[in-house]
Amino acid sequence: MDTNVSFYARIGAEPAVTEAVDRLYRVVLADDRLSPYFDGVDIAQLKLHMIALLSQVLGGPEGYSGRALRLAHAGLDITREHYDLVGAYLVGVLAGLGADDEILDAVRAVLAATADDIAA
Repeated sequence: MDTNVSFYARIGAEPAVTEAVDRLYRVVLADDRLSPYFDGVDIAQLKLHMIALLSQVLGGPEGYSGRALRLAHAGLDITREHYDLVGAYLVGVLAGLGADDEILDAVRAVLAATADDIAA
């Protein structure tokens, strides 16, 4: 594997990230434990933010211009269990799209590093 190629490029760049985010939100919104967090949320706008954020996390374009994670999730009372569940769904979606273990481990590391900014 060429180590000079970003994870973003390795998974298929924007089309793959967009597909991953679409799949992620289909699963998340179908889960009764998670869907209440998204009541009244503009899902289309949220997906755009998530595409930009995930692209940046994977070494793609730095186009995320949303609020800081802590601020964006303040007051939502997201439990660690629910945060971990969304993270597991994300890793599963990426694996299903062919992301290799190195990419999945990097995503898991980012999820671990940002947990305290999101989960209550």
